Amino acid sequence: MEKIKLHSFSGDNYDIGVQQGKAVRGMIEQAMSLLPNLDDFRLMKPRLLPTSLFIALAKRRASKLLEGDILKYYPEQMQRLRGIAEGAMTSTSTLLFLQSTELLMGAPTDKNYRIPACTSLGFTAGKTEEGVAVVAKNFDYINELEPFSITCHIEPTGRNRTLGCTMPPLPGMLDGMNEHGLTVTYNYAYTTDEPKNFVPLSIALQEMLETCTTTKEAVNFITGAKQGGHGALLMIADAKGEIMTVEITPNNSSTREPVDELIINTNHYHTENMKKFEVPHDAVWNGKIPEGWLGRRILESSEKRLARARELIDLNHKMDFKKICSILSDHGEDNQPSETSICRHGKYVSTIRSSIFYPYKKKVKVLYGKTCQNQYTDFTFL
Repeated sequence: MEKIKLHSFSGDNYDIGVQQGKAVRGMIEQAMSLLPNLDDFRLMKPRLLPTSLFIALAKRRASKLLEGDILKYYPEQMQRLRGIAEGAMTSTSTLLFLQSTELLMGAPTDKNYRIPACTSLGFTAGKTEEGVAVVAKNFDYINELEPFSITCHIEPTGRNRTLGCTMPPLPGMLDGMNEHGLTVTYNYAYTTDEPKNFVPLSIALQEMLETCTTTKEAVNFITGAKQGGHGALLMIADAKGEIMTVEITPNNSSTREPVDELIINTNHYHTENMKKFEVPHDAVWNGKIPEGWLGRRILESSEKRLARARELIDLNHKMDFKKICSILSDHGEDNQPSETSICRHGKYVSTIRSSIFYPYKKKVKVLYGKTCQNQYTDFTFL
């Protein structure tokens, strides 16, 4: 596989957006043409409604829900989003529609459940051979979207530079760090908590990276941030080696510290305060789909990956790059790639990107595709 390209954008947020839009114009056009073929899209569209009319209505609704909240709470990121639309030669409503898919991901269909499900690992300095904290993540997502990962270095005027991974239409990072070493990874969680506003979490995370420098500052920021949609488990670390997990829903949050010098995040909550907001696991038949089936499918995959990661981490030995890679590329005790292995090989959802962050060194390793099949590319701040 060829070396991963680094996209570099600088200036005010609108200029950065224009540069990004020009760089990824073809990818955004490709994504819009692909979208009607995705099961998640077909699930949302009424059967008899023409696709073109449904997209027009969805764009209008996304603009109504998202634009005001993003502009109110994160005006810098709204300027970047408008710039992306300008550079990509598309409308702001199209970009807002694509942002809204982040809020809707993981919806069940009649026959299958396309559930994004990631694995993140956090090691304190005392747990690694190099004596520095390390954060690693497999990003598991819909197979058709594998070609749409991009890695960006962003230098906004008067704000922290950021380096990390996202997707073409998004102004915000999905997993990234800033020039001070502050790092975040973002795992989906599934919640019944209803949002009061509709800002995609990736936008709040980008604002966090651009304005905070330490784990403590970042935790304070994100637990008070305005965001909506699904839940999440955020791994946050800084250059001094402080690591914490923030378990979050649209309106609630709780934090979790390392145990035995490590933290593992999959896709279910650990803290008692947050478990009550989780999608229920009890199956109740509603005549079409067992209502608890989605919750049980999430929990099954999440718990299996969590247990396997714990099994692979030797509490009596320190971790190095090779050992971390072996966990991220693991296929289970029987070495059979599956929907529940850490390196996920699913019919609908698989590992499509992997990242390893070194906050002290301000360095990240990025791999596109399945972790077992490709090699990492190193990036540091320019």
